[in-house]
Amino acid sequence: MADLEFERRMNPWLFDGNGNLTEEAKKQFPDLAGANNAPVSLNTPGGGKTVAVNPGVLQQAAQNAFALRDAVKTECGQPGDHVNAAAGALKGWALGTVLPAFWGTWTSQSNGLQGTVGDIGTNLQTTAQGYAQTEKDVHAGFAQPSAKS
Repeated sequence: MADLEFERRMNPWLFDGNGNLTEEAKKQFPDLAGANNAPVSLNTPGGGKTVAVNPGVLQQAAQNAFALRDAVKTECGQPGDHVNAAAGALKGWALGTVLPAFWGTWTSQSNGLQGTVGDIGTNLQTTAQGYAQTEKDVHAGFAQPSAKS
């Protein structure tokens, strides 16, 4: 079960005025809503150790990561068109000489974030596909008639 008090403090926009998860938050974060379609469940019914995975939720998380990667690229790159003009306008001032260096650092960090978020999306997608394929293979194995020895 998720720690909703922690989420209320860290992500208050997920909650309405009464402190309840919004419908959008429940859809986007089913584990917070206590839904049974969380990406991974470590429930142990009957005393045995099991892991249940919902590839669809992992795939959706991958798509969310890719969307975030694209948003980071778009949003963090917007000031770039204005940096050279600002540096030129501030010629003779210390800020005019260091502004391009700051922009270089910003660009490097932004590119690193894009790459990391993209890698997370790829890993989530690959994991979802792997679980789905394993499940398909297991079902196919059970569907085959057993060979008599």
